[in-house]
Amino acid sequence: MSVTPVRQKFLDELAKNQRSSDSEVIKLLNWNIRNPSLERAIKQIEWIKKNNFDVIVLSEAKSSEGCNYISDRLRGLDYNVLFPKPENDDYCAIMAVRKLKEIPDIRTDFLPYRVSFSICNFSGKDILVAGMYAPIWKDDKARKWFKKFEELMNDENLRKKFSDWIIIGDMNVLEPKHDPQYPIYKDWEWFYNSFKNHGFTDIFRFFHPKEKEYSWFSHDGNGYRFDHAFVTENLIPFAKKCFYIHEVRLEKLSDHSAMCLEIGEAGI
Repeated sequence: MSVTPVRQKFLDELAKNQRSSDSEVIKLLNWNIRNPSLERAIKQIEWIKKNNFDVIVLSEAKSSEGCNYISDRLRGLDYNVLFPKPENDDYCAIMAVRKLKEIPDIRTDFLPYRVSFSICNFSGKDILVAGMYAPIWKDDKARKWFKKFEELMNDENLRKKFSDWIIIGDMNVLEPKHDPQYPIYKDWEWFYNSFKNHGFTDIFRFFHPKEKEYSWFSHDGNGYRFDHAFVTENLIPFAKKCFYIHEVRLEKLSDHSAMCLEIGEAGI
């Protein structure tokens, strides 16, 4: 079986990195917390606390008692917290970062609270991390937001300044070969494909090319993989693993499973 150049590069780097026994790992959490009540928010923070993540993106948040509690507790745990308060009764994404270098002046000029950006420094290398909660509605308003985010991915000055990107969140789109397929999402596969078109890799699919995994289930039991992590090609060799954590859904801490991405800090 032939091996793609990117995958061969990954395997070569992985073999080299495994020889280093003192390699540190950066853990990124991607989790839709479903705008929790205070009671559920307390349980969510306890779970987050015991798992010791370095970068946290919590989607489907809003200016509520539960989300404000989470934001305050994360600050108490020495995270730098970005909590862009939505307008009206809309949702946003909370980002919490321990290895924060700075908060860049990057934003979409439409529904800007739907995505947050931070510059993290891992082993002396700056990485731009974007955490999002994409609109769930499928209309012209959502299309406009998707297009605005795509413009950022295509911004030449931004790509020159940051060669290393990680984009994670609940993107509310499905991959083209999603099994099963749902007709309502077919017309929105272009947004998923836009990451590949701009040089990003679905890092879960890189590690699990054929695995059926779902991060959310409907009341009818139909599975959807809405929660994603994309990285630029040059970060692929340093990705250790990417996987879903279903216990948080099964224990009803949220209706979404969480996603964890681990990056080898020593190799970056």
